[in-house]
Amino acid sequence: AACSLAQISPTTPGPNETYNAGSACKIAWTPDSSGSWTNLTIALMSGSNTNMSLVTKVAEGLDGTNASLTPFSWTCPEVTPYSDIYFYQFTNGNLTENSTWTTRFTIASPAGDSDSPENMKQPNGDEVPWGMGQLKESKLSSNTSLASQNSSSS
Repeated sequence: AACSLAQISPTTPGPNETYNAGSACKIAWTPDSSGSWTNLTIALMSGSNTNMSLVTKVAEGLDGTNASLTPFSWTCPEVTPYSDIYFYQFTNGNLTENSTWTTRFTIASPAGDSDSPENMKQPNGDEVPWGMGQLKESKLSSNTSLASQNSSSS
């Protein structure tokens, strides 16, 4: 079986980069030159190297061979905790065995505050701090359910 070594190479964010929630977050990569990465999904992740957890999908269906799409900008979400525990996973369609990742970076509060990672070492002892992050509960969702209850009773 032929094995394709084609790969997208994430370049941004790099180590020690911080982005504030609610502000523009930059993601950049070296495009795939083989032409095979035409269904790129970018996901915001957290967790350890061996047990990664999806925080949210950033984009899907991008053409990873198109140099004009990088850098890609999106609005960093409000997360909990604000810490140096987030990274992006790049996958080509559903082929997760070819996934590639950025280094961990910080998503800080809108004011720029963040906490230290929960764990200073990976489960295997590697000196890569990590933690479990998730999207902050949206205040919108509770207001939405109240609004729909009020409108249905009238």
